[in-house]
Amino acid sequence: MKKITYWLSAAMLLFTACNESGDHFTLRGNLTDAADSILLFEALELNGITVLDSIRLDASGQFAFKGKRPSAPEFYRLRVKNKVIHLGIDSTETVVVRASYPSMATAYQTEGSPLCDTLRTLTLLQTDLQKQITAISQNRGLTVGEQARLIEQLVTNYKERIRKEFIAPNPASPASYFALFQSINGTMLFNPVNDAEDVKWFTAVATAWELHYPDAQRTQNLRNIALQGQQNTRRPQIRQLEVDAEKITETGIIDISLPDIKGATRRLSDLKGKVVLLDFSVFAAPYSQERILELRDLYNRYSAQGFDIYQVSLDTDAHYWKTSCEHLPWICVHDEESLNSTYTQLYRLETLPTYFLIDRNNDLQARDKDISDLKQAIEQLL
Repeated sequence: MKKITYWLSAAMLLFTACNESGDHFTLRGNLTDAADSILLFEALELNGITVLDSIRLDASGQFAFKGKRPSAPEFYRLRVKNKVIHLGIDSTETVVVRASYPSMATAYQTEGSPLCDTLRTLTLLQTDLQKQITAISQNRGLTVGEQARLIEQLVTNYKERIRKEFIAPNPASPASYFALFQSINGTMLFNPVNDAEDVKWFTAVATAWELHYPDAQRTQNLRNIALQGQQNTRRPQIRQLEVDAEKITETGIIDISLPDIKGATRRLSDLKGKVVLLDFSVFAAPYSQERILELRDLYNRYSAQGFDIYQVSLDTDAHYWKTSCEHLPWICVHDEESLNSTYTQLYRLETLPTYFLIDRNNDLQARDKDISDLKQAIEQLL
C-alpha cells in the first residue's frame, strides 16, 4: 500500500510539473486586505484588454491563474478595481506575486521572473514621474506655459534615463518594449510619430524583436510604427487643412459618429443635455501633452455640473491613439481618415488642435478663435 501511495504521489507531482512547464504558465500568490474583492487576470493585447480569468478573494487572499504560454513575450496584469500590477511572461513557468490591496500597484513583490522585476522597477519610476507632474500641474503659482516647460524637462530627463538604463543595454528585452509604451495622463512618453529621436529607439527595438521574435504580432506592430515614424520625420509636418467651403454646414450641430477605443460607435448628438467641448486633435503632436493637461483641468472642474468632452483623434496610427487615451475619462474617438476626414471639412478646420463649444440643446455656440475665456464660456452655458 505504501508503494502504491508513493507512486500515486509521484505521478501527481509529475502531472502538475508537466502542466506548469508545458504549454501553460502559472501565476499565483496572495493579495491581502482584499477579502471579497474580485481579482481580474487580464491580457494586454494589441487591440485592447481581455479578461482571461477572475477570482473572488477570501481572507487569505490566495489566488492561482493559469494561462497558455505565448510563443513570444506578452504582457498581462492583475487588477482589483482601478489598482493594477503589470506582469510579463517570456520563458517563465511560474510567477509568484505578493501584495496588499491598498498599495498593490506599487508595493508588490514578484518571484520567479526577472522580467516582472524589471517591469516593477519601470512602473515605480513612472509612478514617481506622475507624482512630480501632478504636483507641477496643481501649482497655481505657475502659468500654464511654465508648467508645460517644467513638465517637458521632467519627461526629457525621464526618457533619457529609460533609454540609457533599460533600452540601450538590451533592446530585444520585453522590458524595452514595455518602456516604449509607457504613458502619463494618457499621453505616451515616447513619441514614435514625429519625434525623430524617439523614432530611432522604436526602430532599434523593432529591429531587435525581428531577430528574436520574427513572427510575433508585436514585432509586426513595432515594425509598422517604426516605418511610419521614419516616413513622418523625413518630411515636414503639414498642419494646414484645405477646406471646400461649399461642403460646410453653417447652422446647428454637425453630428459625428466614430468608434471609441473599444470599437463602440459614439455619437456626438447622444450628449444632448450636456455642455460639450468638441475637440479635434492629434495625440502624437508636440502640443498633445499640454493639451491633455488643460482638458483634464476642465473636465475635473466641470464634469459634475453636466460638462463633457468629445475628443476626435486624427492620428494616423490607431494603436498609438488607443494607448494614449486609454486612461482618459472623457469620450475619445478616432477618425481613420485623419486629415482627409469629412468632419475636418464640415467643421472648417484650419489648424490643429481646434475646439468648439456645444450647449445643452446640441447647438454649436462658438469655436476656439471666438472664445477669449474658455472657463467663463463653459460656466455661462452650464
